[in-house]
Amino acid sequence: MNDVAFTITLGGLLNTILIIVAIVAIIFLIILLAKVAKSLSTLPQTMAHVEKVMGDIEAITGVAKDGAEGAKAVVTKASAALTGIKQATDENRGQVRAAASLVNAVTGLVSLLKKK
Repeated sequence: MNDVAFTITLGGLLNTILIIVAIVAIIFLIILLAKVAKSLSTLPQTMAHVEKVMGDIEAITGVAKDGAEGAKAVVTKASAALTGIKQATDENRGQVRAAASLVNAVTGLVSLLKKK
């Protein structure tokens, strides 16, 4: 009978493994390039969307800035008004006490008249 013998050398085995790895790497690179090409095809639409969003952000920032400036003006006016009221009450403290005493006296008198 015919005996068939296969001789495998270490160099031949390494070459076979390297060829298989190279084929797998080429298939992986082809798939990766296909995905990159697909992503690049939608890039102009994405950039247009990004430009629109950036425009919206600029508008929102402007509105927020105007609102903050308006609020600052209101707070400044309210602070000035409260400062004026405080100064007026500090300057007229004696008169305010006198008016309060007068009101209390009138109230007491009215309550006495109601009892009779």
